[in-house]
Amino acid sequence: MQSQRCAAKIEIMRKILGFLILLLSLTACHSSSSEAQKLLKREAYAEHQTALLCEALSRNTSLDSIRAIAEKDEEVLFYIFDARQMVYWSSNRLASDEVYLTTYDTWREKSFRNAKTMVRWTKAGMYNVLTVLPLNYTELQDYTDIYSVASQTFSFRKLLESRDKPYASSRLYFILCHVLFGLMVLIGIIGLIYHRGIRNMRLSTRIMYIILTPVLAVFIYVFFMSISYVHTNQEEHQRHDLQMRSEYIQSYLRSLYYWDVALTPAQAQGLSIDLHDLGYDMNQDIHVYSLSGELLASSSPVLFNSGVLSRRMAPEAIFSGTPSAICYEHIASHPYLVSYIPFHNGSFVTIGYIAVPYFVSEETRNAEVDTLLARLLPPYIIVLLLALFFAFWASRSMTAPISMLTEKMKRFALGGKDNHIDYPYHDELGALVERYNMLVDRVEESAERLASAEREGAWRTMARQIAHEINNPLTPMKLSVQKLQLKRGTEQFDEYFDKTTKMLISEIDNLAHIAQSFSTFAKQPEVITTEVDVAEKLSNVITLQRANDEQIPIRYVGADSGVVVLADQEQISQVFVNIIRNALQASPTDIIVMLNASYSEREIQISISDDGTGIPEDIQSRIFMPNFTTKSNGNGLGLAISKHIVEASGGRITFETSPKGTTFYVYLRLPLRS
Repeated sequence: MQSQRCAAKIEIMRKILGFLILLLSLTACHSSSSEAQKLLKREAYAEHQTALLCEALSRNTSLDSIRAIAEKDEEVLFYIFDARQMVYWSSNRLASDEVYLTTYDTWREKSFRNAKTMVRWTKAGMYNVLTVLPLNYTELQDYTDIYSVASQTFSFRKLLESRDKPYASSRLYFILCHVLFGLMVLIGIIGLIYHRGIRNMRLSTRIMYIILTPVLAVFIYVFFMSISYVHTNQEEHQRHDLQMRSEYIQSYLRSLYYWDVALTPAQAQGLSIDLHDLGYDMNQDIHVYSLSGELLASSSPVLFNSGVLSRRMAPEAIFSGTPSAICYEHIASHPYLVSYIPFHNGSFVTIGYIAVPYFVSEETRNAEVDTLLARLLPPYIIVLLLALFFAFWASRSMTAPISMLTEKMKRFALGGKDNHIDYPYHDELGALVERYNMLVDRVEESAERLASAEREGAWRTMARQIAHEINNPLTPMKLSVQKLQLKRGTEQFDEYFDKTTKMLISEIDNLAHIAQSFSTFAKQPEVITTEVDVAEKLSNVITLQRANDEQIPIRYVGADSGVVVLADQEQISQVFVNIIRNALQASPTDIIVMLNASYSEREIQISISDDGTGIPEDIQSRIFMPNFTTKSNGNGLGLAISKHIVEASGGRITFETSPKGTTFYVYLRLPLRS
């Protein structure tokens, strides 16, 4: 059993290992495919540049035109040969002693002494053009016995020493500056994203953005310009130092070879000894090239013998036609400055060229940057913190009256004692606050006048309504009494007396009902919400209303009890009475009352429907207004009182109407259950 488990585990591990190998192979295939596509694009670009160069050669154009094409890009190198030797090269970065002509118009791999490349020969009239695509240059650690090579040089040793020294403090300052600026920029961007733009921010936050953004932008600009200035200033200083060294070496060698009219290969050994002695005294590498741009002698020949450097001058110096030039060259991926000046004899005839390399000291550069950042960073931080504090204070002080104004408007109440804002300053915000206080005074005055006018209008309306309601029965009552007086002493008096007194009693009861209705509406007793069995209340009201004078049946659909809602125990029945009475007056044949106890989780629904002619559209918006009625004997208060009772209980009342009838809906809240 145990052996089977071990075999199963081994099988699982084998499958996992196979999957990983497959994944790595697919990744490698994808990577190699991507590299192949990039190489094809580079080859196509190189072929295009080669075609332009060959066309220029076939037209025998100037060297400047050829250089404009050939020296356009360091990614493509060109070497031009005539029948005997190399007559032009676009770069001296490749180290190679001899190149052999092979098949034309075909790319093939070739390894130079310091790089792996793809090369292609092209025929251009009497010239042969070698196009070279460097694939990778040999790094310093790839050279054999690199430290033994460095020990025999002067400038190269400085490069190694500079590479091997860490510069933690400079990196620390860079990290601090970048973290500080990056953090502030990140917070700003997050704020913009969170508020969906600066216009959706609070005014105080917007003011802080407006103040801090240019300050931070200026600081970042000054910071990077300062770093750039340090590098530029240091490079100018190094160029000046290199120029002074070159002129001294030029003067010294001119004195040694005062009478020579040319430099020949036979003089190379003696010249190398002189260069070595001079380089030892100056701690400086020195190279001398022939007029054709090929190396004659060097204070450190090991650099050329080991394939670290090319034996040809930089094309900027040999083909530009200028008497001297300072340009950048490379050892592997490390740039360094080289000064090229003419090698003059006593008659100031140029017999060769002198090259003086100068390796830029990273230690010196980092020390200068370190010093600059050590001086800049503390005041930067202090000023940024002060700017942040000032922006916060300015935004708060500028928006404090506005915030106070907002709070006052939120808590504004007519007749309140603290509606005014106290702001002692006479600026733009002070003018705004003063205007606000004036408007508050005007609003309170207008509110008082409006309230007074509304009270007077309400009393006038109520008086007209009461007068109208009372005046309607008074006229027939007066006529009936006068007629009764006329019939006094006649045979019909007793009969008419009984009829008139019955009518007068009915009209007096009607007047009493009108007075009671107006009294009820004026008092509007407070609605006390409690738990009420609305089914029982509704059932009782329907039972009483079924004995109506119109003999209209009332059908009820729903429970007789057990439906508990939140309503006023005494006044909820009045709501049902008012609505059912209106339905009885509007309905010719039938009334349906339905109780839907499961309408929703929060409320129940009661519907009261009639089959009348409906409510006209022009008066539907006024149906719940006090004193509004379409009946000759109504006072227009029933629905208004019902709406007040229902809404004060937390419910709502609506209606739907059509020519086929009207339905009123009463929604009452259910009590919360734990």
